[in-house]
Amino acid sequence: MTNLVWPPSLPQRPTVGGYQERFAETVLRTAMDVGAAKTRRRLTSAPRQFEATFRVTKTQADTLKLFFENTTAGGSLPFSWVHPREGSVGEFRFMEVPRISAVTGTLFSAAIKLEQLA
Repeated sequence: MTNLVWPPSLPQRPTVGGYQERFAETVLRTAMDVGAAKTRRRLTSAPRQFEATFRVTKTQADTLKLFFENTTAGGSLPFSWVHPREGSVGEFRFMEVPRISAVTGTLFSAAIKLEQLA
């Protein structure tokens, strides 16, 4: 497991309605000329994908920016985080650059896309 950890000063859980999880695709599907497609298991495990939204202050938005750009080297390095639904610690990596949008003058919405590696 990695030594990098999701910053404790950032929200640890997404906002209500701000969480989506996509299970790993491990089946290979082959179309046939006639009849149903054939399927077989391609992998026993693969990364799961997550989208999460957090309400953050300006300071927390700055922390997220530094964590993404410096700590995880632009999202290339994995980090430990508690899985929002399962409650267990897992290894995650950014799939996209985080997006920050204004909610009020002092409150922001931070949206991230992650993949769970282990």
